Amino acid sequence: MHKRSIAFSLLALIGLATMPLHAQEPKLDSATIARANKPILRTGEFLGVLGATAIGMALDQAVRNRIRDPHDKLGRTLSDIGNAQGSAFVYPTLLVLSVAGKVIGSKGLYGVSSRALKSALVGGVGGLVLKSAIGRQRPYLSPNSPFSFHPFSFKDNAFPSGHTTVAFALATSFSREINGQWDDAAFFTLASLTAYARLHDDKHWFSDVVFGAGVGILSARFVHRREAKLLLGRNVIGASLDF
Repeated sequence: MHKRSIAFSLLALIGLATMPLHAQEPKLDSATIARANKPILRTGEFLGVLGATAIGMALDQAVRNRIRDPHDKLGRTLSDIGNAQGSAFVYPTLLVLSVAGKVIGSKGLYGVSSRALKSALVGGVGGLVLKSAIGRQRPYLSPNSPFSFHPFSFKDNAFPSGHTTVAFALATSFSREINGQWDDAAFFTLASLTAYARLHDDKHWFSDVVFGAGVGILSARFVHRREAKLLLGRNVIGASLDF
């Protein structure tokens, strides 16, 4: 039962990120205009994230007891891979790619990297604000109490997972740039490895990574929908660069 609920939480978030699939660079047709008139973020999306997080909170202790294993060599290897996806190095990397795309005049490189950078920044900053305000203790500090909170603290906070937020923001952003289904599987598998790594290393509760994934997904959708709207405006270039 626990395994099914865990899978449901993660699949619900990934489904949220990829539906509708592949909202690529907008074309000036009636469908795009109709899409641009819709809200950038929708109530159903927020409710989906909150619902998945609620399931996660009910499973926090059980998931920690099952996944945490310092002697698991395979888990350690997977954690090392996963932790790299959401680390701070992604920001300078994407910034360099964005600048390079601008300098060499590559609209594709600039567009993909700049939207990914914005998605990661929106998710990362938003997650950091929430983390400090909520002040949930990490599981290694309160191993038997998933609901230990110290609001407005600035050290060892768990909710949401920053690594997971960034990883899912990037996965969502990249998946919306490329037409295909196998690329979606690859992007979200890597992002899920990041979530697993944070659980395996006892840095986060299950609901921390579920909510972090939701924040990352919504951040990327916000950036892509916002730029889709701006591309329909009169000052297309100036507006699309002003974020």
